[in-house]
Amino acid sequence: MKKKNRIPHVLCLRFSALGDVAIASIVLKACARDNPGVFFTLAGPGLLAPLFAGVPNLFLLSVDKKQPLRIIFRSLRKVHPTHVADLHSVIRSFILRSAFFLSGTPVVRLHKGRRSRRRLLKNPGHAPALVPMYQLYQQTLEKSGFKSPSLIRDNIIPLERGPWKRIGIAPFALQKGKQWPAERMHQVADRLARENTLVFLFGGGDEEMAHMKAWAAGNSNIRLAADAGSDFEAELAVIKTLDVMISMDSANMHFASAMGIPVISIWGATHPKAGFYGWRQDPDRAIQLPMDCRPCSIFGAKPCWKGTYACMEDLTAEQVYSYVRSVME
Repeated sequence: MKKKNRIPHVLCLRFSALGDVAIASIVLKACARDNPGVFFTLAGPGLLAPLFAGVPNLFLLSVDKKQPLRIIFRSLRKVHPTHVADLHSVIRSFILRSAFFLSGTPVVRLHKGRRSRRRLLKNPGHAPALVPMYQLYQQTLEKSGFKSPSLIRDNIIPLERGPWKRIGIAPFALQKGKQWPAERMHQVADRLARENTLVFLFGGGDEEMAHMKAWAAGNSNIRLAADAGSDFEAELAVIKTLDVMISMDSANMHFASAMGIPVISIWGATHPKAGFYGWRQDPDRAIQLPMDCRPCSIFGAKPCWKGTYACMEDLTAEQVYSYVRSVME
């Protein structure tokens, strides 16, 4: 008796970080649309499920990466994948993809280009730009035989001239090398809000919320995006209404990119040419100081070897505000 032909089902592994999962959602949406007879499931943080909505053959399987691997594997097996694409390439995903490989499932993995990253950090001023992360994800899926020609790379998300009525500001970042002094972003937000513009603040931690509530208390045009609702879907709904997002090198830059919203981004120890720039964002909309030591870190986690973090500390509120005004007018 012949076995029935199974519908191809690609299981993709990407357990964190939120910005990387957002980039993966862009690629997988294009791949799912270009391959309507194939199912695609990403195993990752359930919080980001709204990014995967709207495409009938694309799903997100919520995975708690803190669970024992045997529990995670048991959950992943229920998908019955015909292919596995490891878009994370860390120890945990290596173990899981190996388990699928040993059970006879074809497996491909992300090649991060670690050698190119080391070359960039060793010679930041002269090393070539790295391949963008979304393109690495795309290449990984192509190894399984699933192409995504509709993933347009070159058409930049347009930024309309002002006056802008709704500006998003994501003033925080996890890593020290990506953090601009919060009081300076407050100055920028306050000045923009006094120009008859609604400013929506994005952030989540207790300390971040305390900062943002204090800013909003001092200006009725500054509001918390979280006030629209406590879940991620509500914040995405706010992002969709923005004229522009001003963001650090953080997940919110990628959330806005996924929604087709133009972003003005602020960079310190990291650099757009390291491969994590917002999808379809204009390279000229990256605010950064020209320093020979940048980038000194791919993810912003390494301590500043000079001990000064001058890439962020020397960037003034006036410089950022003036740039925003220059592209607005």
